[in-house]
Amino acid sequence: MKEQLVQIIEESIPEAASNLEEWQCVLDGCNTIPSIFHLSSSVKYYVAYFSKNSAINLSIVLFNNNQAVGVMPLMIHLDEPNNWTLTSNGVEIIEPIFIKNLARKVKKRLELQIYNLIYKLSDRLNIRYCQFANMEYGQLSSWYLMWANKANDIFPTHHLLVDLSLSIEDIRLKLRKSFKPLVNKSLHKWIISSHNCISTDEFDKFRLLHKSVSGRSTRTLDSWKVQKDQINSAEATLITVTDNCGDLIGGGLFTYSSYQGMYCVGAYNRELFSSPIGHGVQWKAIELLKEKGCLWYEIGQKHLMIDRTPPTKKELSISNFKEGFATNVIARQHVIVNMQ
Repeated sequence: MKEQLVQIIEESIPEAASNLEEWQCVLDGCNTIPSIFHLSSSVKYYVAYFSKNSAINLSIVLFNNNQAVGVMPLMIHLDEPNNWTLTSNGVEIIEPIFIKNLARKVKKRLELQIYNLIYKLSDRLNIRYCQFANMEYGQLSSWYLMWANKANDIFPTHHLLVDLSLSIEDIRLKLRKSFKPLVNKSLHKWIISSHNCISTDEFDKFRLLHKSVSGRSTRTLDSWKVQKDQINSAEATLITVTDNCGDLIGGGLFTYSSYQGMYCVGAYNRELFSSPIGHGVQWKAIELLKEKGCLWYEIGQKHLMIDRTPPTKKELSISNFKEGFATNVIARQHVIVNMQ
Protein backbone atom coordinates (compact mmCIF):
# COMPACT_ATOMS: atom_id res chain seq x y z
CA MET A 1 0.00 0.00 0.00
CA LYS A 2 2.65 2.55 1.02
CA GLU A 3 4.71 1.86 -2.12
CA GLN A 4 1.68 2.56 -4.31
CA LEU A 5 0.95 5.81 -2.50
CA VAL A 6 4.58 6.94 -2.68
CA GLN A 7 4.46 6.30 -6.43
CA ILE A 8 1.41 8.56 -6.71
CA ILE A 9 3.33 11.27 -4.81
CA GLU A 10 6.39 10.91 -7.06
CA GLU A 11 4.26 11.12 -10.21
CA SER A 12 2.27 14.11 -8.91
CA ILE A 13 5.21 16.10 -7.49
CA PRO A 14 8.45 14.92 -9.11
CA GLU A 15 10.51 17.33 -7.01
CA ALA A 16 9.15 16.03 -3.69
CA ALA A 17 10.99 13.68 -1.34
CA SER A 18 9.70 11.38 1.37
CA ASN A 19 13.19 11.43 2.88
CA LEU A 20 12.66 14.04 5.58
CA GLU A 21 16.28 15.00 6.31
CA GLU A 22 15.76 18.54 4.98
CA TRP A 23 12.57 19.10 6.98
CA GLN A 24 14.12 21.14 9.78
CA CYS A 25 16.08 23.28 7.34
CA VAL A 26 12.79 24.42 5.82
CA LEU A 27 11.28 25.16 9.24
CA ASP A 28 14.34 27.21 10.18
CA GLY A 29 13.96 29.37 7.09
CA CYS A 30 10.22 29.43 6.47
CA ASN A 31 8.24 32.53 5.53
CA THR A 32 5.45 31.86 8.04
CA ILE A 33 6.10 30.75 11.58
CA PRO A 34 5.53 26.98 11.92
CA SER A 35 2.76 25.60 14.07
CA ILE A 36 3.22 22.61 16.35
CA PHE A 37 1.62 20.49 13.63
CA HIS A 38 4.43 21.35 11.20
CA LEU A 39 7.09 19.73 13.37
CA SER A 40 8.35 16.48 11.88
CA SER A 41 8.15 14.92 15.34
CA SER A 42 4.47 15.87 15.59
CA VAL A 43 3.70 13.90 12.43
CA LYS A 44 5.63 10.95 13.90
CA TYR A 45 3.55 11.28 17.06
CA TYR A 46 0.22 11.16 15.21
CA VAL A 47 1.35 8.22 13.07
CA ALA A 48 2.35 6.39 16.28
CA TYR A 49 -0.93 7.41 17.94
CA PHE A 50 -2.94 5.87 15.10
CA SER A 51 -0.55 2.96 14.48
CA LYS A 52 -3.22 0.45 15.54
CA ASN A 53 -5.27 1.89 12.66
CA SER A 54 -2.68 1.10 9.97
CA ALA A 55 -1.32 4.66 9.93
CA ILE A 56 1.18 5.58 7.19
CA ASN A 57 3.35 8.70 7.11
CA LEU A 58 3.09 10.37 3.68
CA SER A 59 4.75 13.68 4.63
CA ILE A 60 6.98 15.24 2.01
CA VAL A 61 9.71 17.81 1.60
CA LEU A 62 9.18 20.04 -1.45
CA PHE A 63 12.08 21.05 -3.70
CA ASN A 64 12.72 23.69 -6.33
CA ASN A 65 15.97 23.62 -8.34
CA ASN A 66 17.32 20.98 -5.95
CA GLN A 67 16.72 23.23 -2.93
CA ALA A 68 14.34 22.22 -0.12
CA VAL A 69 11.73 24.98 -0.13
CA GLY A 70 8.66 23.59 1.66
CA VAL A 71 7.16 20.84 3.80
CA MET A 72 3.75 19.18 3.80
CA PRO A 73 2.66 17.13 6.84
CA LEU A 74 0.44 14.28 5.64
CA MET A 75 -0.66 10.85 6.87
CA ILE A 76 -3.42 8.29 6.45
CA HIS A 77 -5.10 5.97 8.92
CA LEU A 78 -8.15 3.76 9.04
CA ASP A 79 -11.17 5.25 10.81
CA GLU A 80 -12.89 1.90 10.56
CA PRO A 81 -12.29 -1.19 8.39
CA ASN A 82 -11.78 -0.11 4.76
CA ASN A 83 -12.42 3.56 5.57
CA TRP A 84 -9.25 5.63 5.11
CA THR A 85 -8.79 9.18 6.42
CA LEU A 86 -6.22 11.59 4.95
CA THR A 87 -4.98 14.22 7.43
CA SER A 88 -1.96 15.99 8.88
CA ASN A 89 -2.81 15.29 12.51
CA GLY A 90 -5.47 12.59 12.59
CA VAL A 91 -8.31 15.09 12.10
CA GLU A 92 -7.62 17.51 9.26
CA ILE A 93 -5.14 18.65 6.64
CA ILE A 94 -3.13 21.78 7.41
CA GLU A 95 -1.33 24.09 5.01
CA PRO A 96 2.16 23.47 3.62
CA ILE A 97 4.76 26.04 4.60
CA PHE A 98 7.61 27.45 2.53
CA ILE A 99 10.95 29.18 2.96
CA LYS A 100 11.30 32.97 2.87
CA ASN A 101 11.67 34.75 -0.46
CA LEU A 102 10.31 31.82 -2.48
CA ALA A 103 8.87 33.20 -5.71
CA ARG A 104 5.11 33.50 -5.55
CA LYS A 105 4.66 31.56 -8.79
CA VAL A 106 6.74 28.66 -7.39
CA LYS A 107 4.71 28.60 -4.17
CA LYS A 108 1.48 28.67 -6.17
CA ARG A 109 2.69 25.84 -8.41
CA LEU A 110 3.65 23.66 -5.46
CA GLU A 111 0.36 24.35 -3.67
CA LEU A 112 -1.52 23.36 -6.82
CA GLN A 113 0.52 20.16 -7.12
CA ILE A 114 -0.32 19.25 -3.50
CA TYR A 115 -3.96 20.14 -4.17
CA ASN A 116 -4.04 17.69 -7.10
CA LEU A 117 -2.11 15.10 -5.08
CA ILE A 118 -4.74 15.14 -2.33
CA TYR A 119 -7.43 14.44 -4.92
CA LYS A 120 -5.38 11.58 -6.40
CA LEU A 121 -4.69 10.01 -3.00
CA SER A 122 -8.35 10.39 -2.07
CA ASP A 123 -9.38 8.69 -5.30
CA ARG A 124 -6.93 5.81 -4.76
CA LEU A 125 -8.11 5.27 -1.17
CA ASN A 126 -11.78 5.90 -1.92
CA ILE A 127 -11.87 8.79 0.55
CA ARG A 128 -15.13 10.67 0.30
CA TYR A 129 -14.40 13.79 2.40
CA CYS A 130 -11.35 15.67 3.68
CA GLN A 131 -11.29 18.36 6.35
CA PHE A 132 -8.96 21.37 6.10
CA ALA A 133 -8.03 23.96 8.72
CA ASN A 134 -6.52 27.43 8.72
CA MET A 135 -3.76 27.27 11.35
CA GLU A 136 -2.51 30.84 11.05
CA TYR A 137 -3.55 33.28 13.78
CA GLY A 138 -5.41 36.34 12.58
CA GLN A 139 -5.51 35.74 8.81
CA LEU A 140 -6.72 33.23 6.25
CA SER A 141 -4.01 31.53 4.21
CA SER A 142 -4.14 31.20 0.42
CA TRP A 143 -4.12 27.43 0.97
CA TYR A 144 -7.25 27.58 3.11
CA LEU A 145 -9.04 29.90 0.70
CA MET A 146 -8.27 27.54 -2.18
CA TRP A 147 -10.13 24.74 -0.39
CA ALA A 148 -12.87 27.07 0.89
CA ASN A 149 -13.86 27.62 -2.74
CA LYS A 150 -14.57 23.86 -2.97
CA ALA A 151 -16.17 23.51 0.46
CA ASN A 152 -19.35 21.63 1.19
CA ASP A 153 -19.34 22.92 4.75
CA ILE A 154 -17.51 25.63 6.70
CA PHE A 155 -17.47 25.91 10.48
CA PRO A 156 -15.41 27.56 13.23
CA THR A 157 -13.89 26.30 16.45
CA HIS A 158 -12.73 28.56 19.26
CA HIS A 159 -9.34 28.35 20.93
CA LEU A 160 -7.82 29.72 24.14
CA LEU A 161 -4.44 31.46 23.90
CA VAL A 162 -1.96 33.22 26.12
CA ASP A 163 -0.19 36.15 24.43
CA LEU A 164 3.40 35.54 25.52
CA SER A 165 4.55 38.89 24.10
CA LEU A 166 2.98 40.42 27.22
CA SER A 167 5.04 40.78 30.37
CA ILE A 168 4.60 38.14 33.06
CA GLU A 169 3.04 40.84 35.25
CA ASP A 170 0.43 41.67 32.58
CA ILE A 171 -0.34 38.00 31.99
CA ARG A 172 -0.83 37.55 35.71
CA LEU A 173 -3.18 40.54 35.81
CA LYS A 174 -5.31 38.85 33.14
CA LEU A 175 -5.71 35.62 35.14
CA ARG A 176 -9.21 34.85 36.38
CA LYS A 177 -9.45 36.63 39.73
CA SER A 178 -10.10 33.42 41.68
CA PHE A 179 -7.05 31.74 40.08
CA LYS A 180 -4.40 34.09 41.47
CA PRO A 181 -4.46 32.73 45.06
CA LEU A 182 -4.78 29.16 43.72
CA VAL A 183 -1.65 29.56 41.58
CA ASN A 184 0.21 30.89 44.63
CA LYS A 185 -1.04 28.03 46.79
CA SER A 186 0.01 25.45 44.20
CA LEU A 187 3.49 26.95 43.83
CA HIS A 188 4.05 26.99 47.59
CA LYS A 189 2.42 23.68 48.52
CA TRP A 190 3.99 21.39 45.89
CA ILE A 191 7.36 20.91 44.23
CA ILE A 192 6.85 21.91 40.58
CA SER A 193 9.68 21.05 38.19
CA SER A 194 10.26 21.33 34.45
CA HIS A 195 12.13 18.60 32.57
CA ASN A 196 13.94 19.49 29.35
CA CYS A 197 15.81 16.19 29.38
CA ILE A 198 14.33 13.03 30.86
CA SER A 199 15.15 9.35 31.33
CA THR A 200 12.81 6.55 30.36
CA ASP A 201 12.23 5.69 34.03
CA GLU A 202 11.27 9.25 34.94
CA PHE A 203 9.02 9.64 31.92
CA ASP A 204 7.33 6.31 32.65
CA LYS A 205 6.24 7.63 36.04
CA PHE A 206 4.19 10.27 34.23
CA ARG A 207 2.89 7.78 31.65
CA LEU A 208 1.83 5.35 34.38
CA LEU A 209 0.15 8.16 36.35
CA HIS A 210 -1.83 8.96 33.21
CA LYS A 211 -2.77 5.28 32.88
CA SER A 212 -3.83 5.12 36.54
CA VAL A 213 -5.93 8.28 36.30
CA SER A 214 -7.54 7.18 33.02
CA GLY A 215 -8.13 3.65 34.24
CA ARG A 216 -6.55 2.19 31.10
CA SER A 217 -3.86 2.73 28.46
CA THR A 218 -5.39 5.29 26.13
CA ARG A 219 -2.78 5.07 23.35
CA THR A 220 0.26 3.21 22.07
CA LEU A 221 3.61 3.00 23.81
CA ASP A 222 5.24 4.26 20.60
CA SER A 223 3.28 7.52 20.83
CA TRP A 224 4.59 8.04 24.37
CA LYS A 225 8.11 7.28 23.18
CA VAL A 226 7.83 9.99 20.51
CA GLN A 227 6.83 12.50 23.18
CA LYS A 228 9.77 11.49 25.37
CA ASP A 229 12.05 11.98 22.36
CA GLN A 230 10.47 15.42 21.77
CA ILE A 231 11.49 16.44 25.30
CA ASN A 232 15.07 15.31 24.73
CA SER A 233 15.12 17.08 21.34
CA ALA A 234 14.03 20.45 22.79
CA GLU A 235 10.57 20.31 21.17
CA ALA A 236 8.62 19.58 24.36
CA THR A 237 8.86 19.92 28.11
CA LEU A 238 7.32 17.93 30.96
CA ILE A 239 6.23 19.84 34.05
CA THR A 240 5.76 17.59 37.08
CA VAL A 241 4.26 18.11 40.53
CA THR A 242 5.52 16.09 43.49
CA ASP A 243 4.53 16.16 47.15
CA ASN A 244 6.92 16.54 50.06
CA CYS A 245 7.54 12.77 50.04
CA GLY A 246 8.71 12.92 46.44
CA ASP A 247 5.65 11.15 45.03
CA LEU A 248 4.40 12.27 41.61
CA ILE A 249 0.90 13.69 41.94
CA GLY A 250 0.47 15.45 38.62
CA GLY A 251 2.04 16.77 35.47
CA GLY A 252 1.57 18.23 32.02
CA LEU A 253 3.41 17.80 28.72
CA PHE A 254 3.79 20.82 26.45
CA THR A 255 5.06 20.78 22.86
CA TYR A 256 6.58 23.91 21.36
CA SER A 257 8.10 25.37 18.21
CA SER A 258 9.99 28.65 17.85
CA TYR A 259 6.61 30.39 17.67
CA GLN A 260 3.97 28.44 19.56
CA GLY A 261 3.52 26.25 22.61
CA MET A 262 0.66 23.81 23.07
CA TYR A 263 -0.75 21.85 26.00
CA CYS A 264 -0.77 18.22 24.86
CA VAL A 265 -1.54 15.93 27.81
CA GLY A 266 -1.99 16.16 31.56
CA ALA A 267 -2.50 13.73 34.42
CA TYR A 268 -3.45 14.60 38.01
CA ASN A 269 -4.07 12.45 41.08
CA ARG A 270 -7.86 12.16 41.40
CA GLU A 271 -7.66 11.93 45.18
CA LEU A 272 -6.30 15.48 45.17
CA PHE A 273 -8.84 16.78 42.66
CA SER A 274 -9.91 19.63 44.97
CA SER A 275 -6.30 20.81 45.32
CA PRO A 276 -4.95 23.34 42.80
CA ILE A 277 -2.34 21.07 41.19
CA GLY A 278 -3.13 22.04 37.60
CA HIS A 279 -3.03 25.76 38.39
CA GLY A 280 0.67 25.61 39.22
CA VAL A 281 1.44 23.47 36.16
CA GLN A 282 -0.24 25.94 33.81
CA TRP A 283 1.50 28.94 35.34
CA LYS A 284 4.89 27.22 35.21
CA ALA A 285 4.22 26.39 31.53
CA ILE A 286 3.43 30.04 30.76
CA GLU A 287 6.68 31.17 32.37
CA LEU A 288 8.73 28.47 30.66
CA LEU A 289 7.30 28.95 27.15
CA LYS A 290 7.83 32.70 27.43
CA GLU A 291 11.47 32.09 28.44
CA LYS A 292 11.90 29.89 25.35
CA GLY A 293 10.78 32.74 23.10
CA CYS A 294 7.36 31.43 22.08
CA LEU A 295 4.92 34.16 21.09
CA TRP A 296 1.72 32.23 21.78
CA TYR A 297 0.66 29.43 24.10
CA GLU A 298 -2.41 27.54 22.91
CA ILE A 299 -4.04 26.04 26.00
CA GLY A 300 -6.87 24.25 24.23
CA GLN A 301 -10.29 24.56 22.70
CA LYS A 302 -13.03 26.73 24.14
CA HIS A 303 -16.03 24.43 23.91
CA LEU A 304 -19.50 25.82 23.27
CA MET A 305 -22.85 24.06 23.28
CA ILE A 306 -23.33 25.24 19.70
CA ASP A 307 -20.18 23.41 18.53
CA ARG A 308 -20.50 21.09 15.55
CA THR A 309 -19.92 18.18 17.93
CA PRO A 310 -21.70 19.05 21.21
CA PRO A 311 -19.20 18.91 24.10
CA THR A 312 -19.58 16.69 27.14
CA LYS A 313 -19.91 18.11 30.65
CA LYS A 314 -16.29 17.09 31.29
CA GLU A 315 -15.09 18.93 28.17
CA LEU A 316 -17.01 22.05 29.21
CA SER A 317 -15.49 21.88 32.70
CA ILE A 318 -11.93 21.49 31.36
CA SER A 319 -12.53 24.31 28.88
CA ASN A 320 -13.77 26.57 31.67
CA PHE A 321 -10.62 25.82 33.70
CA LYS A 322 -8.30 26.60 30.78
CA GLU A 323 -10.15 29.83 30.00
CA GLY A 324 -9.09 31.18 33.39
CA PHE A 325 -5.52 31.47 32.07
CA ALA A 326 -6.27 32.79 28.58
CA THR A 327 -5.53 36.33 27.43
CA ASN A 328 -7.12 35.81 23.98
CA VAL A 329 -9.80 33.70 22.31
CA ILE A 330 -9.61 33.14 18.55
CA ALA A 331 -11.87 31.49 15.99
CA ARG A 332 -10.22 28.94 13.71
CA GLN A 333 -11.92 28.15 10.40
CA HIS A 334 -12.40 24.63 9.03
CA VAL A 335 -13.82 23.37 5.75
CA ILE A 336 -15.05 19.98 4.64
CA VAL A 337 -14.60 19.16 0.95
CA ASN A 338 -16.24 16.36 -1.03
CA MET A 339 -13.33 14.62 -2.79
CA GLN A 340 -15.46 12.56 -5.19
